Amino acid sequence: MAMPIHVDERFLVSFVFNRGGSGFGDRERDLAEVLRPQVANLYRYSVAIDKMPAMPADTLSLRAALPLTPREREVLDWVAAGKTNRDVAAILGASPRTVEKHLERIYEKLGVETRIAAVMRAAKQDKPLG
Repeated sequence: MAMPIHVDERFLVSFVFNRGGSGFGDRERDLAEVLRPQVANLYRYSVAIDKMPAMPADTLSLRAALPLTPREREVLDWVAAGKTNRDVAAILGASPRTVEKHLERIYEKLGVETRIAAVMRAAKQDKPLG
C-alpha cells in the first residue's frame, strides 16, 4: 500500500507499506487515509527540524544542553511523553494556563513554534552522558 504525501506544490513523498505477501483490507486502507494528514505533518516537521542548526552541544546531559529551567524541562518531558497541557498541569499541581506559559517560553528558547517541534529539537540535542 502506498501513501503519497504532498510536501508542497512541487514535492511528493510516498510511503510504502508491505505486509510480506498479504494485502491490506478496506479497514486498513481507510485508517491509512485518516492518518495521512498526521503522517504528512510529522514528515514536514522532521524535515524542518533536520534543517535547523544544532544548538551548542553540552557533553554533560540534555538538561544542561538546553537553555531551560528545571520546571520548563519537566513540562517538556511530560509533553514528550504525550501528555496534554491539562494532564501536565494536574501532574505538576499547576494550572493549564501556567503550563501554556511554560510552553511559550520553551518555544521561544528553542526557536520553535509547536510542541512537536520542541520535543524533536530536544531529542536532537540529546547526547549521551560523558
